[in-house]
Amino acid sequence: ILQCLNASSPFSDEMLARGPPVDGGMSTALNLVFRGLRAAGDGSAMDPKPLQQQVVSQFPWFRGKEQQDAHEFLRTLLGSVSDEFVQAGAKPQVGGLACAGKSDGAATVEDRVVTYFSGRLCAATLCWKCSRISLRMDPFLDIPLHLPALPGQLVGAMGVTAAQANGEEEPPPGCDDEASDEDNGEAQSSSSKKAKGRKARERAAKTPAAPPVPKAAKPRGVWGAAQDRSEAFEMARIYVTSLFWRVLGPDGGEESTKTEDAQLVQELRTFEVMLQRKSKQAHPSWGFMWSEARSSEGQLVLGGIVEDSLVEKWNLKRRAMGDQELIMCLGDRLVEVNGETDCSLMRQALRSADQLTLQFARAGGGGSGDLGRVQAESDGEEERKAQEAAKKQELRKAFCDGARSCHEALPPALADVFGPQKALGQPSDKILLEHCLHNFSAAEALEDEYKPVYTCAKCSKEGNSRTFASRRLWLLPGNLPPLLTLQLKRFRRYRDRYEKSVSSIALPLTLDLGDFVLNQRRLRDLEPFVDRGLENMEVDAPPSLKYELYGMCVHQGSSMKSGHYIAFVNSGPSLEKERWFEISDTKRRSCTRAEVLKAEAYIAFYRREGSGVAADAAFAAVNGAVGAETTASVGKEEVEEEEGPAADEGEANCARDDDP
Repeated sequence: ILQCLNASSPFSDEMLARGPPVDGGMSTALNLVFRGLRAAGDGSAMDPKPLQQQVVSQFPWFRGKEQQDAHEFLRTLLGSVSDEFVQAGAKPQVGGLACAGKSDGAATVEDRVVTYFSGRLCAATLCWKCSRISLRMDPFLDIPLHLPALPGQLVGAMGVTAAQANGEEEPPPGCDDEASDEDNGEAQSSSSKKAKGRKARERAAKTPAAPPVPKAAKPRGVWGAAQDRSEAFEMARIYVTSLFWRVLGPDGGEESTKTEDAQLVQELRTFEVMLQRKSKQAHPSWGFMWSEARSSEGQLVLGGIVEDSLVEKWNLKRRAMGDQELIMCLGDRLVEVNGETDCSLMRQALRSADQLTLQFARAGGGGSGDLGRVQAESDGEEERKAQEAAKKQELRKAFCDGARSCHEALPPALADVFGPQKALGQPSDKILLEHCLHNFSAAEALEDEYKPVYTCAKCSKEGNSRTFASRRLWLLPGNLPPLLTLQLKRFRRYRDRYEKSVSSIALPLTLDLGDFVLNQRRLRDLEPFVDRGLENMEVDAPPSLKYELYGMCVHQGSSMKSGHYIAFVNSGPSLEKERWFEISDTKRRSCTRAEVLKAEAYIAFYRREGSGVAADAAFAAVNGAVGAETTASVGKEEVEEEEGPAADEGEANCARDDDP
């Protein structure tokens, strides 16, 4: 980042020529870096320690050796320097325009960060209900460009994306699954162990459970002796009753005796389990898995146990205490839940109750034949998810139908502005930077889970609080900065992880912004439908809308957790007099234009054509030397806080963003 800023003439030249706005601040330390880089003509390393100390003192999260995001460092550094210009008397900027600020009578100071890096965006928001447009101007220091999930993927009319139209979750752009697997080795190792454990339990579910193991004899006190006497008395009672029916039973007594014996044996195989959970939110499922075949017969027969569930914890505790007969085994049949014996009532109690008293019946062999497929007990979560999914599909369909109806009802001029994105010709193996800019400027539907979020000034007066809307962005040509910084958002949150795109982005040496600015023709198309925002609108184009590449920051690595940053800079004043260098820590080497274009940029630095030559000549006239001809290397140990992965990728108007 420091190497790219040093090559950012006329900004760096102006900083050196006019000096810092205040003494001893961030701008002073940055000037020392610029001066040290240009003085080290022999390619030796220089020490940026004063700048590091300033950054750490003002922004403690850059302290230590933790990996930091290069884009966040860039925004923090330039923002701090800009604040010092305002403190020195520069007029603060609102919407890209200078306004009256507090200036204690001192002469007006020019904020060089705003002068050379800041521009303005025009956002046109169309209300779907009243078809009126609101214009808004927003300042930017850099432009964040999202990468398309697929090369050539286009946005539909009114900003409806392919994922919204199809109802499918959009995959991350060009994720490197193999790299992710390497970075998450420990997590995958843990997952593979769990998978092996699940397979072992599934194999165990197919085999009958072993008969209960008799408990080992252990010392028993007076309460244990009383329990032994009670059990012996009960066994004697059962035996005498059985003998009585054998001897004195009526005709057919043999069958009755067999039935009674089976009932008595079944009574001996019944055991009680007591489970408790703090809340349904903490433990939505107890962990039972019932045999589907037996469930269709109206029986709840245990066919499996969920890993790390309350049921498994009960079994582990019973095994540790030696209570083997109270362990729930495959094939055990649930006969009672909190006093209820009906199957449907037992299922309802399992879903709703936080305390359970369960009665299980176990066959003599400990198993119950072929249990077939198993299913987890229903806690209502699946039903709720199904209902939510169905409701979301209804909202999605209504959203897409509304977008289609609104676009068909628009006047031809607005239908073209908010129409589907036009296809661009591009190589099959690369994404053009122009394609990313077209995505940035394309229509975007404003919604949240297919619900309206836009507050229309006109519709709100009629009692409609929220409506759907579509928004388009353009660069204002009258406020384009001399130095244009583009951040390629290669990191994106996908489900429960962050992914880095490995898509190849083709950066042009010369970038024409003519297709992305708000011109007079487009403004005339919008004017009849605009309610507010036409004031202070500047659409007069500067002498040139063409920019040339002069710097690039590249992230090397496959994930956010690790990596390394290198820089490519053109120390010459233009592409005609280019001198490209690749810089990595203390190493610097000369490279060709072709090598630069093969690199995958994370941040690209462009300069308006001709501004570098003019700045170089002005700086040479004042200092008697070429402005940025020499480039030194920065010591690795001093700048580790700016070398690291993209932990947080900011938006156009903020240093941090929750969506990297």
